[in-house]
Amino acid sequence: MNRRIMSVLVGLTLLLAMVPAFAQAGFMGYDVQVKFKAPMAFYAGDKLLPAGEYTVTQTGGEQANAILIRGKGKNEAVVQVDVVNSSKPVKDTEVTFNKYGDKDYIASIITPQGGGGTITQTSFVLKVQPSAGEQAAAKAAQAAAHSVKGTGAATKKQ
Repeated sequence: MNRRIMSVLVGLTLLLAMVPAFAQAGFMGYDVQVKFKAPMAFYAGDKLLPAGEYTVTQTGGEQANAILIRGKGKNEAVVQVDVVNSSKPVKDTEVTFNKYGDKDYIASIITPQGGGGTITQTSFVLKVQPSAGEQAAAKAAQAAAHSVKGTGAATKKQ
């Protein structure tokens, strides 16, 4: 009896360990291109980007865990993300930020699967991995979350 329970527990542990990989693999067949306007300066990783219009791109494949945030001129940053396939349907793309004191950090990009326009069955959340600067800010102050609307979505690769 104990041996059977142990086998089940080991199997469940292995399955749970593979869930993030399945979510990532499900996302691999999608490309993301999102545009948004940041009304304030914000950090992407440890790089401070000025207020303005930005395009976020991520293409599947080997670099599916990174996104490029590009504005005008040399205003760009690459940040690491964790991809989560959410069962919460969304209609619109949203870019979220965490504000600590007077500093804003990009936190996530929430996008409907398949191009948006109507409420979809699932959505993708690209959670930005906190930088060392954000982790230090989080220890010193409580985060105030806020967001801006974006345009674009995760679309199936052709």
